[in-house]
Amino acid sequence: MNIGTQAFEFVRTFSEMGNHRTGTQGCRDTARWLGFELTAVGADVSFQTFPYHHFDAELSVRSAGKSIDADTLYYSFTGEHNLRNPATGVVDAHADEVVISRNINNMVDAAKANGHDGLVLATRCPTGDLCAINREYGTDLEFPVILVTEDDLNAIQTSGAEISIAASIRKREANNVIARFPGSTGARRIVVTTPISGWFQCAGERGCGLAVAIFVSRQLSKNFAVDLLLVSGHELGFRGGYHLAESYDAESGCVLHLGSCIANIDAQMTSICSADTETSGRISGTLQRLGIKPTAPSDPANAESWVGESMCWASSNWPMLSIAGQAPHFHTRSDLPDVVTTPDLLANAIGAIGDAALALANHEKIDVPKGFLS
Repeated sequence: MNIGTQAFEFVRTFSEMGNHRTGTQGCRDTARWLGFELTAVGADVSFQTFPYHHFDAELSVRSAGKSIDADTLYYSFTGEHNLRNPATGVVDAHADEVVISRNINNMVDAAKANGHDGLVLATRCPTGDLCAINREYGTDLEFPVILVTEDDLNAIQTSGAEISIAASIRKREANNVIARFPGSTGARRIVVTTPISGWFQCAGERGCGLAVAIFVSRQLSKNFAVDLLLVSGHELGFRGGYHLAESYDAESGCVLHLGSCIANIDAQMTSICSADTETSGRISGTLQRLGIKPTAPSDPANAESWVGESMCWASSNWPMLSIAGQAPHFHTRSDLPDVVTTPDLLANAIGAIGDAALALANHEKIDVPKGFLS
């Protein structure tokens, strides 16, 4: 079985674990499965527990006698309520997260001012599906915000809806997975990190990046000591990523962060690299094979110069490469393996990102290994 097919089957298994939101059974099963798989390939695996605030909601939305698939915006409301007079609106669910949050806050403020008791919000995205929205604890609105598709919002606006919600927030704990590949004695230490929590089955959002991270880490471990850090809490403000980065006590030569939608069909990718000029040039050359062009951060030590969990590592000021993006099925129920990726896309990503990782790991060194898949 070639490397692309192996990676695709890995993505399929990850996706079939179920819902990957932090704190779900699927998330717990995934951590156990990863622990077993990584131990089997020679890693020393441990689990790091971190606290977070778990949001639970029971929601019923019916219109014209039919049940509507809907979700509750995390942390928007606690308590029980039947919505009698909700406002309605639309948000671009694939916009920048800061923009999404600001737009929602503005619509909530307007709904409150106009005497509405909730907000039914259509999540616009390329597939037309219900699209989940990341939300950090502490951004509470104390105002029910219900997420639906644009088609279902039109039905609600035409026929009305019966909406009931019961929501709560409670303190819970979740796990990060730490897999250490020892490498040879005295080898330079490399951090590879990627999230393992996300929305629904998240084959493209999470599974692809996870598969690439594991294959790249195994190859890097032939020449380097590799700490593969797999974090939960991504959709909750990178909760697990910050906890792990702040508690990490080893000295690393560099950080490779792999985020969302790597090796996805029709993905729009972003890459940021803070290595020296020569190394950045090598990385740019290898990532060009994937149509990815890295840019330099305006301030490498400032989290706002980065994306995703690479933000958690900015203050270390180690050389860092971050790759992440968006694709049409991002944050939707239709984010499934056969829809979002192929073995060839995965194999190409493993090869190119692997070569970029070798260049990063060898920064300020002369002899870079010849080729990642050679």
